[in-house]
Amino acid sequence: MSEIRKRVAIVGGGIGGLAMAVALSHLKVDEHLQIDIYESTGKLTQIGAGIMIWPRGWEIIQSLGLEASLAQKMSPDQELPSPEQLKPTFKIRKGDTKEDRHIIDVMMPGGSVAFHRADVQEVLLKHISPSIKVHLSHRLISYRELEEGLVELEFKNGNKVTCDLLIGADGINSAIRKTFLRNKNGWSEEEAAQKAQPLWTGSTVYRNTIDAELIRKDSPNHRALTEAVMHLVAYPILQGKLVNAVPFLTNYAREGTYVDGPVLVEGSKDNFAPNFAGWADDVEVLIKHMSNPSRWEIQHHSPLDTYVSESGSVVLLGDAAHAAPPHLGNGASQAIEDVYVLANVLAKGITSGNFDIPRLTKIYDTVRQPFAVFAADASVRLGYLLDLHSPGFENIKDGDEVSQESVDTLAKAIQDVWAWTWQSAKPDMERALAMV
Repeated sequence: MSEIRKRVAIVGGGIGGLAMAVALSHLKVDEHLQIDIYESTGKLTQIGAGIMIWPRGWEIIQSLGLEASLAQKMSPDQELPSPEQLKPTFKIRKGDTKEDRHIIDVMMPGGSVAFHRADVQEVLLKHISPSIKVHLSHRLISYRELEEGLVELEFKNGNKVTCDLLIGADGINSAIRKTFLRNKNGWSEEEAAQKAQPLWTGSTVYRNTIDAELIRKDSPNHRALTEAVMHLVAYPILQGKLVNAVPFLTNYAREGTYVDGPVLVEGSKDNFAPNFAGWADDVEVLIKHMSNPSRWEIQHHSPLDTYVSESGSVVLLGDAAHAAPPHLGNGASQAIEDVYVLANVLAKGITSGNFDIPRLTKIYDTVRQPFAVFAADASVRLGYLLDLHSPGFENIKDGDEVSQESVDTLAKAIQDVWAWTWQSAKPDMERALAMV
């Protein structure tokens, strides 16, 4: 099959882009295609700290041959997910009073595992074939589809390259999605600049990794030292040496607007602690030890009806395709699921001798687009439930009492919205392969 040697360009060196390269390496697709990764930064780094992987995603990790390497990065308190065991994942509590209140321990077969993003990146890089080249300092400006089925990429550094398949894994502010939507809708450059940008959810989060020893000194039995909790989101990472803490502040009146100002501020000096005064001791200990956190405005974008261009030569995956708020902790896993389906479809196209890129990418779109829209919506719905912003809870303010009946209703809704995260993605992948 050496005569195929078509060119694949992966734009974006985050979790999605690197996982795509790993999957193509694992399936030996790189033996038949020229594959290049183009990353905008001068060094591969991961923004953010913690990343959760649920059973659905872990099964894909296993299929890519990554389990053993990632297991070495696990906290001592974590175990490899086992579908035979029902385990608590997040322990959700109403923590806006001194006596915090248990809502639910979300239980799932297999449980979950948490990692530092840099650890995941390190593992992915070690599993990429040496034949796949990474080009740093290549920030994409736009692309142009040529008549002969090729795609021309234009980078800020002046370089231009052509490829047969462009895979857009360049995140929520994707330049590829902007050009994709401009072409699809016939927008002008000005319209695309406005309409293609992500929307604000109304939420601001402060992300910080805290030395676990600081927490242990104040609160030796603090839950976040050994388990994932949600009064604010907190869980151990980096083999238990750090605790990833993420308090949310949400103004739903701003939901669906555009962020006015920077989306990310490193080393924020905002005094957000008063918002949590009088909350449970576990919360106040975490807030006390958050120093110079990064401030993020949480964004998403409206659902796309397709992730593939009309020609079939341009594909979106991960946050470029379906960015969602992080309430389900499933953004990285959904990118990996995109990779799982797309890489296997491309590999079968090669081995079957029918490497028709438009046909293969549209199979990916048929399978992944509906499910990714569902998963993004589930994350939005969970955020509403956690904020008591759902029907029946509209008038509840911080510190208000909630009836046991309401707590039971809320607990069931939370458990239900998480249920798909432990269901296997393999049937979707097999359905896609059957179409090839």
